Amino acid sequence: MGRERSKIWKKQLLCIGGGLVLCGAAYYGEQAEDNLRQGYLEREAYGRDGKTYEFLVDGIYEEPLACRVEISSLQYTKEEAEAVFEELAAGLPQMILGENQSLDQVWNDLELKTLFDDIGVRAVWKSREPEIIDSFGRINREHIPEEGAEVLLDVVLTDGVHEKETQISVKARPPRRTPEEQVIRALEEQICRSDSEGRQERYVVLPREYEGKPIRYRKKGSRTYLFLPLLGVIMAALLARQEKSKEEKKKKHRKQQLLLDYADVIYQLMVYLGAGLTVGKAWERIVRNYEKKRERTGEEPRPVYEEMALTLSQMQYGIPEGAAISQFGKRCQHQCYIKLSSLLEQNRKTGTKNLNQLLEQEMTTAWEEQKHAAKRMGEEARTKLMAPLFLMLIVVMVIIMVPAVMAMG
Repeated sequence: MGRERSKIWKKQLLCIGGGLVLCGAAYYGEQAEDNLRQGYLEREAYGRDGKTYEFLVDGIYEEPLACRVEISSLQYTKEEAEAVFEELAAGLPQMILGENQSLDQVWNDLELKTLFDDIGVRAVWKSREPEIIDSFGRINREHIPEEGAEVLLDVVLTDGVHEKETQISVKARPPRRTPEEQVIRALEEQICRSDSEGRQERYVVLPREYEGKPIRYRKKGSRTYLFLPLLGVIMAALLARQEKSKEEKKKKHRKQQLLLDYADVIYQLMVYLGAGLTVGKAWERIVRNYEKKRERTGEEPRPVYEEMALTLSQMQYGIPEGAAISQFGKRCQHQCYIKLSSLLEQNRKTGTKNLNQLLEQEMTTAWEEQKHAAKRMGEEARTKLMAPLFLMLIVVMVIIMVPAVMAMG
């Protein structure tokens, strides 16, 4: 316990001693850098803004007096300024080159520096040919003749008090052109000359040859027509997709119709079989009733009854009843009709006495399936209606928001 307390005391003393050492070092540094105690204030460098000092004055009154003065920056004498300007003017041509190799071959923009902070001098530039090189050093290649153009740049050097004006001459060169660009430029100039010389003529005559080579002309087209074959291929693919979609919709519709009519077919078979008719006679009666109804109402064909009519025709042309009904179930491509054909075939072979009971059970299942199918169709229809509803919502929002935004604007 005593050792631990001794360690804590040592650490505390070390912290206090370190604080005193840092305080003494800071005080010594402040005294060493404090020019006030030595009786003078330091100015800012050449070209800088003045510096404000705040300090206390002791000795006049018992209480110290607070003073606040602004000391101006260093200022060149006339001789010093001239020497600085001369030295800077001599180095300016090299400083403004930028990416150019020399001022006699100016291809790129110049870097016209305006502030030389290290010596406190500013430069004001002015171009005598601003359409070729502006006062910021930017070069306009479109106005440079082939032989180049000499541009004189005026520059005024100042430290805020003294000034010196000098000039720098540069040679602006036209942009480097490839052989193709040179040919284009020559042809354009020749056509422009023909235009200027024949303003009274209705047509401008184009050159027929260049350096002894015959030349021809044609319109510059976008050639978007080259995409038309691709557009044709895309349309063909979309058409095939559309046809496939139609086939899928037809199959889906046929499957739904088969499912919705299944309970009705079972009910009619139960009625006719219960009345003592055979399966074949009951089948024929159902088909005849369907055909009479179509003639009377003109309704669209129903897939299950069309398949039953085909099965009846097969039986009338000599195909065994069992085989015809079995093919009926396969053609319908629905599990419930395959099951129905199996029940009827089994009744034909074994004479099942409880066929009506089996059909009643099947009809109960069919009614449940029909209700589920109708519910699914309703949900699909509701989903399809969502897109128009959303579009209407967007239109209403636009109608409301646009006038409001325009009013706010």
